[in-house]
Amino acid sequence: MPQLKYTELRGIGWHVSYRDPKTGSPKRHRFGEVSQAEAERAYHTWVAAYLGYDERTAEKVSNATLEHKQNGSTKQKPTKKNLPDAAVPGSIAHIASGLIRYETDRVREGSGSRASGTITPRTLLDRKKAVKDFLAHLNERYGVGAAGKMQLDSLTMDDVECYNRELVENGIAANTLNRKMQVVKKIVDRAGRPEYGQQVLPWNWDSLDRIPGRGTKSKRLPTKKQLQAMLKHCGARGHALIWMGIGLGFGQSDLANVRVGQIDKKSYDLRRGKTGIERYGETPPRVWAAIEEYLEETPRSKGELLFVTETGHPIVHTKSDSIFQWWRRLRVAIGESKESLDGFYILRHLGATEFGSRKGCSIAAMKRWLGHSASSQMADRYMRPVSPEQREVIEWVRRQLR
Repeated sequence: MPQLKYTELRGIGWHVSYRDPKTGSPKRHRFGEVSQAEAERAYHTWVAAYLGYDERTAEKVSNATLEHKQNGSTKQKPTKKNLPDAAVPGSIAHIASGLIRYETDRVREGSGSRASGTITPRTLLDRKKAVKDFLAHLNERYGVGAAGKMQLDSLTMDDVECYNRELVENGIAANTLNRKMQVVKKIVDRAGRPEYGQQVLPWNWDSLDRIPGRGTKSKRLPTKKQLQAMLKHCGARGHALIWMGIGLGFGQSDLANVRVGQIDKKSYDLRRGKTGIERYGETPPRVWAAIEEYLEETPRSKGELLFVTETGHPIVHTKSDSIFQWWRRLRVAIGESKESLDGFYILRHLGATEFGSRKGCSIAAMKRWLGHSASSQMADRYMRPVSPEQREVIEWVRRQLR
């Protein structure tokens, strides 16, 4: 989603950089040297049009700005009269723009415990994408810019059910499908606010015929040979990432947030930012040995992030995931592909399978290890005897962790 920015260069002032929805060409719309409040109002009008993919938006906005400058009235403050209003007030695109603005205000900063009502930056990106996908569906169904004109009473049950079917036909997973449909419901509910005319859906949402997405595929754990090849090919940093993934169940986001001092030779104790649930336990000797080796090679002060990129940024930030990139290169280097070896997160599943199969493992212990609420379904997945095809790698991992 294009963001409102300010610069003093060349008198640009408040502006937004974006790509034309049709051509993909980079463009910029200038709001000029106005107050931040005025720029934000103009920006949200522009976003509503942009979300509606109105073909007039990019060129008309740019031309209006250039014409305004050529007339020598650059000091005049823009108003709604001289800004193109491509999205009709109260339209579905206008409502969606307000939803994105609200969700943006709820994003929490840092990696601390989750405050009630806040969301992660990654969740915001997913919801923005879900909004744009639904509006794109309406524009494809009724013509370019339709979402910027349609009021809620024009949205039919068939529109939503067709969107559901379209997602399923694209092979979307059930969980992702549910999240996308929830965003559509949020748009419908938000239409009832006074600023959108207190619109009400003319049909019963609960009577929708919903088609589920594809189920979760069974996880194929890496083999002993694959793990040994990866460990042989990578250095101290890679060893620490791999053994923390297996021995502590840390995924990419966990590794990006863990700090020096939260793990020592005997135990680890941290709160998982995603869920705010206590996460602690004993540190497996092999995990601590890998961390010590890494810290000896790359010293870090207490309280600093344990892992950062070469430029000093978190290894996972919003859509940037350096672990994903590293794992992909490592996988290619040992002659594997995504078909033969899953992503880095499979190490967490491997570790959970080993931990859950230990004698005396309880649901409470499994919950602490995973860092989220362990249901009976979760217990059934991990807390059971090791299957014959997984026995070799599980027993090898168990010996290595000791």
